Parts: sequence; structure tokens; C-alpha cells
Amino acid sequence: MKLDSRTPANIRWLLVILWVVLSTSSLIAQCPGGSTLNTAGTYNNGTNICITTAFSGNISLNNGATLTITSGGNYTGTLDAKKGSIVNVQKGGTLAATANNFAATLTNLGTVGGNITVDDGAAITNTGTFNWNASWNQNNTIVVTNNACGTMTFAQNTNVKASAQIINNGVLTFSSGVTTDNGTTINNRGTITFNDVNISGSFINQSKAIFKGNNNTINSSQVADSLVNTGTITVSNSLTTSISTRNEGLLWVGGSYTINGQAFKINNSNAYVRVGGALSNNGQISGNGSLYIGGSIVNNQSISGNGPAAQLTVNKSSGSIGGTTFAINYNTGLASKDTTNYTPTMSNAASCAVLADKMSALQAVYNNGRVQLNWFAYAQANARSFTIEYSLDGLSFTPAGELTGAASNDATTPYTYVYSPGVTGTVYYRIRETDFNGNYYYTNVVVVRTGNTFTVGTEVFPNPFKDLLQISMQLEKAGVIQVALYDASGRQVKKVQQQGLLGRNTIVMSNLTTLLPGVYLVQVKADNHTLFDKLIK
Repeated sequence: MKLDSRTPANIRWLLVILWVVLSTSSLIAQCPGGSTLNTAGTYNNGTNICITTAFSGNISLNNGATLTITSGGNYTGTLDAKKGSIVNVQKGGTLAATANNFAATLTNLGTVGGNITVDDGAAITNTGTFNWNASWNQNNTIVVTNNACGTMTFAQNTNVKASAQIINNGVLTFSSGVTTDNGTTINNRGTITFNDVNISGSFINQSKAIFKGNNNTINSSQVADSLVNTGTITVSNSLTTSISTRNEGLLWVGGSYTINGQAFKINNSNAYVRVGGALSNNGQISGNGSLYIGGSIVNNQSISGNGPAAQLTVNKSSGSIGGTTFAINYNTGLASKDTTNYTPTMSNAASCAVLADKMSALQAVYNNGRVQLNWFAYAQANARSFTIEYSLDGLSFTPAGELTGAASNDATTPYTYVYSPGVTGTVYYRIRETDFNGNYYYTNVVVVRTGNTFTVGTEVFPNPFKDLLQISMQLEKAGVIQVALYDASGRQVKKVQQQGLLGRNTIVMSNLTTLLPGVYLVQVKADNHTLFDKLIK
């Protein structure tokens, strides 16, 4: 076990006992401590519901509640997930619920299906398989991130409004029509496939984009370079753009292409635009790349190079282009390019490395200004280091510390890292393992809400106990106190709850005579904060 050097001896011993309990129960290892298992109902701030089997009951999550679906779990009920709630689908888990006005933070490592409609505040991160089967129409701010190994499919019409962001690093497919409004952003570093589109926000393609529909319109009143291509864009049919465009890769339009009223830059010597049909230019085309037009050119504005030393090459004869022209290299022998004979030099594609399972789900506990992160490492003979990363927005992560790989074999090894975030509010954590070959991969992301609740050390006595336990604690604000007792197998054997007051509180857990002698773990929760203690009977 790896512990932070600042961890006191009594806490280090407590963690040893905690890992014993976790390692003897795969259920507790996957579910957050103190979770309610496979039970319908309403869950409030600081409570956890964990699905470990096939389950279809109705679940409502209020702000601060968490739903976890473990490997082998399959939730098919009706889910009401309010803004500020959290849904985690672990690898091997399935979320196939009906969810209207879904506004939670959802992290998927397994499979998501069902019918989910999203609402303001939703944040979706997918590393597994995610199928949007419902019509996706929303008018509010959401963030959808499809990671490098993720596959996401929108089966029905997609209507993206407000300041929504879609970030794709994996495989993202829009099987039906797509409409986005001004202020939206689609950023692609993987493979993205559209059917009919009407994009009015920003579209940034750094890898591979495919337009398969018959109606393709891209327009925007946003700032310059709202359409940026550094990879390859292939359009099967015709395309109309009314948007400031910067092409530094391959843009291949199979049908006709109409450019309306904006700057269109073919911005480096390797940049290439190929149009199978006619080009109708009502904007300003410029650059030092290549423009290959299979049909006629109607130039109602201007087509030019960047200057005599940086000309734009066009596969036409001199004088065949009307309108305003300047610095044109007319080359009727210009070769046509497609995805088989063109290599983008400025692409920024994300890569997916499918590796064996080497880390368990990450667990986090917050108490007295410190976050305790727990995870197991599997098959770590080649593990060089574990980097602890944190984020304040769930998107941009910063290293918080690092642990050296502890073993030279493939044994399962528990790790713990204790960190003082120094901020109050929501903090996101994940662990990145790096091997000696430079490959790396991540755990799931956990969310921790910081801010002290236990201001004075909590006391649990007597220890050893016989018939009852007393838990004494000082609270900095009033709130519900929950105390749960677990045996060595991870089974919850007793639970009490009471309303705590500002100041010193005492909770009594009685009628414990029938419990068998052995080692127990007590969990104390108040507000969003949790602590554990080892007990003996």
C-alpha cells in the first residue's frame, strides 16, 4: 500500500483495515462506501445508490446524490437526475433507463442506451459505448465529451442550441439530421460522421469528418475561422458554407460547392480543396495551397494567392476564372487528391490504445480539508508511475502528485494518496498510470465536494464494543448524520440516522449483542463528508 508521507500512524492503520474490508468484498470495492444497493426511491445530497444486478425501479437523484452502476449491473428503470447529481457507469455496467430532462454529470465506462433527453447543466463523458436513442433536442448549456476509446451514436435528429459543446476524440456518428445554433462548438479529434447537417456554430476538425447527407449547410455569424479543418473532410454530395473558413488539410466535396460572403483560406502549401462539381464563389478565396475544381467556376467575388511568392494553385487554364483574381498559379496538370493519396500535415488526431484492465474504479473520501483517493492496480509489472490529476471544471486536468509503481510483478496492489486541495467547492479527480514504454491510461473520474464539516475529531467508543456504540462529533453546521456499521465481509449490519445540530453531537447505535465477534468498520457521514474507523467486538 502506498500512503502519503503526511498520513498519521492511526490513519495509516485505519486504511489497512479499510483495504482488508474492500479486498474481501468485490461489491464494496465497486460501490461507494455506505451505498444503498438496488433500491428505488429519492436520493438527496451526499447519498449513494449502487446498482449491482438487473434492476428496473424508479430512481430520483437530487443535487449531490450519486448513482453508480457496477460491472454486471443493468439499470432499466425511470431515472430523474437533477442538476448537480452524478451518474457513474463502470466498465461492464449498463444504463438503459428512460430519463427525461437529464441534468446530471454522467461518466460512462460501460454501455449507455435507453431513452435519455438532456437538460441545462448536463455533462456527459463517454469512454465506452453510448447510444442516444431518443430525439436529442435541447435549448440549454451542456457538454458532451466522447473520449478516444469511446463510441457514441445519435440515432435520431439532433438539435444543439445555446452554448453547448460536443468534443469528440473517438467515434461519433449522427445517423440522422444535425442542427446547431450560433454559440455551439463541435471539436473533432477522432472520426465524426454526419447525415444532413445545418451547422451554425463553430466546427473544428482535427482528424476525420464525413458528411454523407444530401443537404449540407454550414453557416455562422461568429468570429473568424469558425470552420477549421486540419485533417480531412469528405462531403459525399453538395455543400454550402456561409462561414469564415480556414482549411489546412483536405476538403473534398463530391458535388457542387457554394461559398457565400465570408473569407475562405487555403492556408498552407499542403492544403487542398477538391470539388467534384461546380464552384460558386460569393466570398474571398485566398491562400497558397491547391484548388481543384471538376466543373466550372463562377467567381462573383475574388480568388487569389497570398502573393507572388505564395500563389494559389488552380487546375484551370489562364483566363478561365472570372471576377477578381491575383497571384494564381494556373496548372491544368494538377493531380486530384482524395483520402487515399493525401496525408494531412497539421492533423491532431487522438489515439485509442485498448489495454488490459490494470486499475480498479477510483474511490474518494473527503474529511477535514483532505481528500483520500483509493484504488487497486492490477498486472503492474510494467507500471512506472501513477499521476494524481485534479480539475475544477471536469475538462482540464492538472497533476496534483505522483506515486512510483510499487511492484515488479503482476500482483494486485492497493494504493492510497492523500491530498489537500486548498479550495472549497467541486473538484474532479482521476489517476493516470504510465508504463515504462510511455503508454498511459486513466481511471474513472470521481467528484469531491470540499469544505469542512467535521471541525473537531470524531470519537467512536467503546472499542472493543458489546451491545452499543457512541459516536461523538463536532459539526460546523447543522445537518443529517448517518452512521453505518459493516462486518469484515463488507455487509452492512446496522445503520442509524439523526439530525445533527451545530456543535457537539452524540449518536447511539444500540442492540448490537447478536453480532458475532470480529473486526468491524464504522462509517460516519455528515453533509458530503465521510470518515471511517476500525472496531472490534
